[in-house]
Amino acid sequence: MTRQRCDISSLIFSDMGKALKKTTHFRNVKIKVVRRTIAGPAKVSYLSQGLPQPNYKQTHPSDPSITSQQAEPDDATPSCSESAYSKAKKRELHAWDAVKDDMLKVLFECSAPITTQCIVCLEHADYRCIECSTTAVFCEVCLKRTHRNSLHLPEKWNNVYYEPSSLGLFLYLPEGHGTHAVYTKDMKVIVSTGRLCTVTVNMCACEPETCTLLRYGLWPATADKPQTAFSIPLLELFVCLSHECQVSVEGFCNTLRWKNNLTLAEVNTLYRALVGESISHFRHHHFRQRSLVDICPQLDDGTICPACPKADGDMIVTLDANFGLVRKQSSGTSAVEPLHGTRMFVDEKAVEEYLLSHLDSSERHEDCSNFKAGNVLRSQKQAKKLDVTGVFGASCRHEMPLMFVNMSQGERLAYPLYVIDELLRKCEDKNIHLRVVYDIACVVASHLNKSGEGIPHNISLAVPAFHVYGHKLPCQIKYSTRRLEGFGLTDGEGMERLWSFLRRFARVTKEMTPSHRLDLLTDALLHYGRRKSTDLEMQLLQRLDKAEKIMILAQEDISSVIREAPVLVSEEDMEKWKKREMELAQQKQKPINTVCKWKRDYIIKLIQFYKFKSGTRGESYMECETEIEDSLLNMEKKHRIGRRWQESDSDFQATLKDVDRELRGQLICKARTESRERAVLLHLKKRYPDGQGIAIRLSKQVASSNKRMRQAIKEYNSIQWPPQMSIFPATIDFQEACDPSWHVVYFCFDDTIEEDNVSKSLKRRGIDALHMKTRAAEEKRMLYQEMRTVTEHLHQQHAFLCSAIKETDQPGAKAALIQRLQQLERKQHQATVMFHPHVPDIVPVDNLYLCQALPMSSIQTLVYNDDGDNDEDDTEDDNDS
Repeated sequence: MTRQRCDISSLIFSDMGKALKKTTHFRNVKIKVVRRTIAGPAKVSYLSQGLPQPNYKQTHPSDPSITSQQAEPDDATPSCSESAYSKAKKRELHAWDAVKDDMLKVLFECSAPITTQCIVCLEHADYRCIECSTTAVFCEVCLKRTHRNSLHLPEKWNNVYYEPSSLGLFLYLPEGHGTHAVYTKDMKVIVSTGRLCTVTVNMCACEPETCTLLRYGLWPATADKPQTAFSIPLLELFVCLSHECQVSVEGFCNTLRWKNNLTLAEVNTLYRALVGESISHFRHHHFRQRSLVDICPQLDDGTICPACPKADGDMIVTLDANFGLVRKQSSGTSAVEPLHGTRMFVDEKAVEEYLLSHLDSSERHEDCSNFKAGNVLRSQKQAKKLDVTGVFGASCRHEMPLMFVNMSQGERLAYPLYVIDELLRKCEDKNIHLRVVYDIACVVASHLNKSGEGIPHNISLAVPAFHVYGHKLPCQIKYSTRRLEGFGLTDGEGMERLWSFLRRFARVTKEMTPSHRLDLLTDALLHYGRRKSTDLEMQLLQRLDKAEKIMILAQEDISSVIREAPVLVSEEDMEKWKKREMELAQQKQKPINTVCKWKRDYIIKLIQFYKFKSGTRGESYMECETEIEDSLLNMEKKHRIGRRWQESDSDFQATLKDVDRELRGQLICKARTESRERAVLLHLKKRYPDGQGIAIRLSKQVASSNKRMRQAIKEYNSIQWPPQMSIFPATIDFQEACDPSWHVVYFCFDDTIEEDNVSKSLKRRGIDALHMKTRAAEEKRMLYQEMRTVTEHLHQQHAFLCSAIKETDQPGAKAALIQRLQQLERKQHQATVMFHPHVPDIVPVDNLYLCQALPMSSIQTLVYNDDGDNDEDDTEDDNDS
């Protein structure tokens, strides 16, 4: 030990020079900091930080001056296991802790005048305007001159504190009304900060008062002789909050109350003025102003998907129902039609006529699991209080809303059939093949075949990628989007994502009149479509990146299957497996081989008998053995068995194998059925908030399904003999059995695959990998075509705008059109720059108005980069799909 210590000491002393250098060496470490924003990808940057290397002591290890207390690390130093992110976060928190008290002190200092000199004339000033600047103070003359026709609310210093100014607010008409009958009117105005004040407004008899208020930037509470008006920026904020955050009128009024310390009377006045027709018409006015459909009708109003084919192509549409968007019968009636008309929701009279002429079959399809439909889940007593029990809708594969129907009779097959018919009518004479993805597409196909109409030649039906696990295996093979041509990597769950956004409006719309409800839901759907179309270019590139990664993974899985196969196989063999699987799926499944009941009972009794015979003989065992012996003698006499079967007999072994296959197979099939139903029920439960009646009933059904599955697993695990075939596990775990795609057991017990030299599970892996590779290649081709379609759509919109600019003579309309044209050209340039590396025939072009407004070199375009974190400033995309 002494010699070893000396050797170590000599090494340390010989490298003392190096050790001295290490004490002063600092390592440059880059800390990754992610700055997330509400919209768009996260920004990633790196902070440089010098971290000291381990400090080596310049003393001998055996020096007695080094005590154990000195050798212990200081508690103040961070632990070596602390991450760089934690250190950066702590520095940020310490920085805020250091300045928060000073910031509060400055805030209180601003409550008193910082200066008494007017910022305009430099005279003594007693007034300030917080909306202009916290440091801006004015004298009375300059305040009136700079705030002419302004709705800012100034404050006056009374030698103690700032109080609301007694100077009145006046709004003057612009030039051109000198010869007209001008009069003044005092009105209650809710300004952009949400405060209620009285304003003297000049009116002119040459136009309605509502139009004059609009010139002042105010929206009237009533259309005839308004007494109250709202700041338009305030209402625009409310519309955006209602669309994005589902804020109700009551919630918005209460927010303004607590922000501005309004009294209860003022809040009630604000609520009565805002609720009803005023805000409904402002939403529609805001839509017409933004969409420009009145001055350029050819423009996209938000109902057209830029990436879907307009002619000659395949259009993928997903259908689904939502039973949370209800309306109470007690919520009143509407005297007029919705302002949006049938922009999103179809005419209810046409739907009712269609329902009367189309009767649904009550029998379920043989390939589907018997899960509960939405109309069964809802309480019949509760449904009587509703005149709208839900909404049925359709969206494209890019999740753009297309068409919606109010449901009043539960989830009938007539609703999807009506939507499909309407979509076909819109695609008429356009040579578009409609590919429909629906939760129970197999039921729709069966209904069409039984009704004699048959499935139209320009329609293909499929089941969503997740929901397909609620169906039996032959149905999965025939209708899964992962196995059918033309669907790419479309998961078909786009409507579920749309419902997660739209269902949050239910608490607001269930108390509305029919017209107001449809208008608000239409505005919400248009907003959702705007969200999708605005970032469509990035979405297509993210899907392309995903398809390329899936192709690589699928090829690796195919290679793995080839390596693990006991015989030589190739992709051509997997193609044959795939075709044979589809052929077997089209056929009727054969029932499990059944064993005569007496043989099964005889084998079970024999196993019990031999177990008792080989075990310890107690008094109770003797009685059981006697009973089993009597049963065996009776069975042998009845079925003329001359000699009792022994465990080594071939008859015993063969019958035991058949009994084992039948019994275990039935229990596994039962567990598989319950796992599918359980998965569907859990998927349905996500549609409804916890505590809602339907969610509670769904939870009870999930509990019942769990109970049945546990019972099947208990019976399986309690079988008295070991499995006679390798495909059966010795025991089944509940968590594994809950997975509908449990390859180890569920897919091995599958009649749609023939087993030869290659096992069923390995064939299933090969078939699935081959399908994924094919779908990924198909997805890439579809995305390239969609990039071209987006570019053509933007060019078409550009042509419409240019034509409208040439045709209009109104300066205001022309200015609005040119402003929209500049926005479109920026989007057009950005899209072509992003698409060009993938589709070379899409070439970025210089646009007229964009070049005039802004040099092309200064336009910041989003470039999709998938090089990882190697750059100093990279972009990290959040993809939830």
